[in-house]
Amino acid sequence: MEENVEKDFLTIFTQSVSNNFEEIRLSEQKISAIYTDSNKENYIKILFKLIMYPYVEENEKKNIYDNYLNINVKTSILISIKNFIKKNIHSNLENLKISNDLCIIIKHLCMHLLLDTNNNDIKQLDKYLFEILVHLFKYNISDEYDYILFYIIILYLNDGSFNHILNIINNDDKKNNMNAMKNIECIILYAQNKFILQNIDQNNYNVEFDKIMENINNIKNVINNRNNTMNDDIVNCINDTKKIYKSNDKYNLFILDDYMLYNISKENTSIQPNIENNLEQFIINGFNFMGKGIIIKDYNNNANIIDLAKYNNYNSIFNNMNVNKFKNKYIALKILRKIIKKYKDNGYVAKFDIKIILTHIEYPLTLYFIYLYNKFREYTNYINIKLNDQKNGCITNIDNEINICFYTLNDIVMNLYILLKNFYNINTIDLPEYYEDNFDIFFNIFYNFITYDIDVLRNYFLHLSITRNYKFGQNDSTKYITNIQNVGGNSNLLNLNGSDLANKLTSNNYMEKLINNFQQNMIKCKIITIDIIKIISERYQDESKTYILKMIYSLIDILYKEKDKTLLCHNYNCLSSTIKLIYHMHLEKSDLNPYIQVKFIEKIIERVLQHIKLKYNDIEEILDADLDYFRNDLNNSNAFSIKPSAIYFLKTLCSNYFDICFPTLKFKILSKNSFLASDSKQANQSQLTESPVSNDDIDSSNPFFEPCNMEYKVQLITCLNQINLSTNFYQQNIKNDLKNFVISIYMKYPNFDSLFYNVNDNIFQNNQINKTAQVGSTATANTNTAASNSGSIANKSVWLKNEEIFNPHNTIYLLSILKFILNNRNICTTEDNIVDIFSFLYHLLYNERNMIHNYSCLCINRLLNCQINKELLDGIYQNLILNILNRLLFLLKYNVYNKILNEYILITILRIFMIFSEKISNQYNILVLDLIDTTIKIIINDSHNPIFNHYLFELLTLIISLIYKNQNQTCIDMIENITISSFSNILELYIHDFIPYIFQILSIIINNTYQIKNVHLNILSNLYQMDLWKSSVGNPNGIICVLTSYFKKHNLFQDIIKNNMQQLFNIYHYCISNQKLSIDSFQIILIIFTYLPIEYYQSFLKPLFVLLFTFLQQYKNDIIKIKVIHSLSVFILKTDVTHFLSIIDQVQPGLIFNVLKSLYMPIMDKLININEKIIIFIALAKIINNEQIKRDPIIVDILNLLDKNITKNELVMKKNKIQQNFGIEKDEVDKDFEVTYVKLQMINNENINETVRHFKRQ
Repeated sequence: MEENVEKDFLTIFTQSVSNNFEEIRLSEQKISAIYTDSNKENYIKILFKLIMYPYVEENEKKNIYDNYLNINVKTSILISIKNFIKKNIHSNLENLKISNDLCIIIKHLCMHLLLDTNNNDIKQLDKYLFEILVHLFKYNISDEYDYILFYIIILYLNDGSFNHILNIINNDDKKNNMNAMKNIECIILYAQNKFILQNIDQNNYNVEFDKIMENINNIKNVINNRNNTMNDDIVNCINDTKKIYKSNDKYNLFILDDYMLYNISKENTSIQPNIENNLEQFIINGFNFMGKGIIIKDYNNNANIIDLAKYNNYNSIFNNMNVNKFKNKYIALKILRKIIKKYKDNGYVAKFDIKIILTHIEYPLTLYFIYLYNKFREYTNYINIKLNDQKNGCITNIDNEINICFYTLNDIVMNLYILLKNFYNINTIDLPEYYEDNFDIFFNIFYNFITYDIDVLRNYFLHLSITRNYKFGQNDSTKYITNIQNVGGNSNLLNLNGSDLANKLTSNNYMEKLINNFQQNMIKCKIITIDIIKIISERYQDESKTYILKMIYSLIDILYKEKDKTLLCHNYNCLSSTIKLIYHMHLEKSDLNPYIQVKFIEKIIERVLQHIKLKYNDIEEILDADLDYFRNDLNNSNAFSIKPSAIYFLKTLCSNYFDICFPTLKFKILSKNSFLASDSKQANQSQLTESPVSNDDIDSSNPFFEPCNMEYKVQLITCLNQINLSTNFYQQNIKNDLKNFVISIYMKYPNFDSLFYNVNDNIFQNNQINKTAQVGSTATANTNTAASNSGSIANKSVWLKNEEIFNPHNTIYLLSILKFILNNRNICTTEDNIVDIFSFLYHLLYNERNMIHNYSCLCINRLLNCQINKELLDGIYQNLILNILNRLLFLLKYNVYNKILNEYILITILRIFMIFSEKISNQYNILVLDLIDTTIKIIINDSHNPIFNHYLFELLTLIISLIYKNQNQTCIDMIENITISSFSNILELYIHDFIPYIFQILSIIINNTYQIKNVHLNILSNLYQMDLWKSSVGNPNGIICVLTSYFKKHNLFQDIIKNNMQQLFNIYHYCISNQKLSIDSFQIILIIFTYLPIEYYQSFLKPLFVLLFTFLQQYKNDIIKIKVIHSLSVFILKTDVTHFLSIIDQVQPGLIFNVLKSLYMPIMDKLININEKIIIFIALAKIINNEQIKRDPIIVDILNLLDKNITKNELVMKKNKIQQNFGIEKDEVDKDFEVTYVKLQMINNENINETVRHFKRQ
């Protein structure tokens, strides 16, 4: 039977990669049927069997696999599995659901395929295998991650032989621990599979694959049995984990062995033993720890080091080296990072999991990190030493040796990069104590790493250039470089032995790629190291201040030595954080603070100014900029452009050391031609340091000099932020130009407003928009002709194109003024200025260049967000606001039809409606409602901008709220007829990005309903459809939002609500049983308890309580306990404690004391959410005040816990560390919107836990 299925699958997937379109189409249908079949899980296992087959094209065709399973077919199979898993994690539909057992199997198979196979075709599938692991690690909630960590650390990063591992884990101490034995059993089973897969071939495949699956099934059974019996005692779990790595409280399982690396016997007499010990320099048996730290105490001679300088053998030590050693470890580290990357916060589950993960990695990975850095230094020095030996005539031929050494050096850097990314991910959550205790080591390595100069290997690169030209000429043969596309190690290149690698390294092309890859890897390592320093300086000031201060000089040095733009951007952002750290820690006057030195500051400023000045390349980019360029320019601390990052750094420097910076910058602002280099010495220095951008400086003879000089001064004024200086600059350089600009526009175009299309013009029909925009894209300069034709749509334009007004030079000048307005809004909102400024901004909305009309739009938004008095607002509304609104509405419509989703236009429209909601007529509400509806229909299948989507629905929310506030029946009918119709279409088409929003907006509609209509009843009835809850992970939160609105008006909808209570509890039962929804499911019973009268659900309480207590038995972790207790506490506060106790007694007499002892008391020290804490404590106080309870001795323990958790009558959260986050100022739209569920700010919904506020008032 299985053979027939395999044959069918081989045929289907072979067709899927054929050149016949009809075969491909039919195969797609058949592939889709595989994943909807009831037997899909067995089919997926069969598909993995096909993927794992060791197909080699040159091999004899011995079976059916050899005729089909080439790389293309395997790729098609794996992509189909990947797509199914991706679809599964975002859906709750039963036909798409895969079991947790299958998830465990898939994870193990993917790891084996990534780490243990020797087949080149399978190695090329690594991208898809990693994607599958990412999806499963992130969304499949399972507890086998700690087993995966055991595999990675013990079987891949560890250099100990399998016999060594068995000897360590088979001691009596480990055998006496049940949990440790389960771990050991799985490690051994996994190791058996590792060995099987490494030795599998055509002849033994079917038998060996069955063994692999049998072992994985045994592992799965151990994991499932462990999950069902484990408790949530984290201390025991951590101790059990440590027992695997330790014996007699000493780390002895994890070792790093140079003898294994070089394939040298430890009895080899040519190697001198490493007996060097220098505790002052932190060297133990040849292992240099690079500083002081607790790891030195933990060190148990876990590294067997061979000092290359003492290797007494004429033949190269690299001859027998395992050249794949570091490459395999690199892949293992990438898998480990996929697990760590899952955790982005310090919530309930993350706290538990991260502690377990740190227990696994803190010693092994810290030791491996130090070991790698030692190897990095050693190999760098070794290459130079060998080159010198050859130069001095000591060695005649070392090319192969140093090339292999350099090749390995690149692999080491790749390993270091992944380790650094792991450190970064962990530090974004919390600062592990083990890392803090080894800060001296880490920061010494960080310092050496970011100051590493690749020119150290210059002699090697020159040597390659000279010898290769001599040997091969300018054009090298490519006969050795098949399959070397991925020198970075992402594919199948490195399945080589030493001899094969030596052949590869004779290729000029290959070596050129290898060198480039090494340079890029070094830059990436420096960037992530700088990011680690930044996040430590922002979050852990007390622990890091001494080390950060020492790093500042090296970070400044990067500004002079490095050329990479991305590296410089990250470096500027890190330096900005160091300034804030010094300020926060009150170290401004400390002798350790370099920023208090005037010459030091002046030196920094001169360098930073070189990065702030516009270059000719910058001008070209500005003139041709798209919306993405504008976004990056606006982002003060982005990783794409040096200029914004340098400006933000200088601004931060000025705000903290104003007195030192002010004289230097003021002089440059007041100087006539400050844009020029201050003296020839600085200019020469700039050339010597090789600015990261091309040397295209603008001198005084350049036509762009004056506008660039203006832009430069505006940036300096922005950085200083000195009100008098800014005001004087505005009065002398900008104020008159604003008026003159507007006057010149009206002199040329007296009927300006009539020359351009507006939102009501029907130019977007019948796909004529692009043609229309091209025909009328330039407003005529002949005012008489323009005036005479102003009534005809055909003669209108989209943009104003006038070379006299909007030439390239003026564009830079106008952009300078816009940036001044944006950053000096307090000056621009006075009575004398505001009308001129808004008029200026309005006319710039007609400029076609993205940088101009988008900055103008942003300025309008930010100005309206300032504190402007009512009289001024009335003035600009009467004169300009409606014109601005009309233009913005047209631009929104125009951009959407051209597939440009510009969130800045959208948010400015939103701002206008927020500020002038009382003045804007219902006509505009109708217009915008219709425009939003049209926009949704256009982008419904291409909603690629989540920020735009968010503010589109924010605007819709505001418009709907205004309509209901004005009670305009025509508009209300539009909402219920048009808007709800569009929402139905979104639900029908399953537009994942929109669904969370429409539920929230539906809640507004229901909140404003005072008369029952069929549409309201239909919506409510549909909310009880089980498929709606199952179709998307994000749906339940949105549905609950709508149900809340209905429940608040339960008196209007009581028949439907009462009749569907059983269905609602069925839905709750489904949600709480679904791993993806179990936490969110508690919101269902919270809204029931909070908003519905008890008679609605009285009969369901006992079964509900039984379900909750049963659920607790199955999932013994803190977060579930807290959610259950919180829900019960809300019930107590909204009804009565005697009612609660009565229900508990119905479940089981005397159960309340078990509830108090096993549920309430254990979680009291673990509460984080302040609202939950208040509710639970108040409910607990009501329980123990009951006559039935207060005579029991347990009351004493409860009172002690309450006293422990309440300080000065105020409930407070416990924090291990006080963290100060110095994030940059963010624009309103600079937010990260999670697609699954995003809260709309325009919705003034009450907190679901409004009980908190109610009892606070009491």
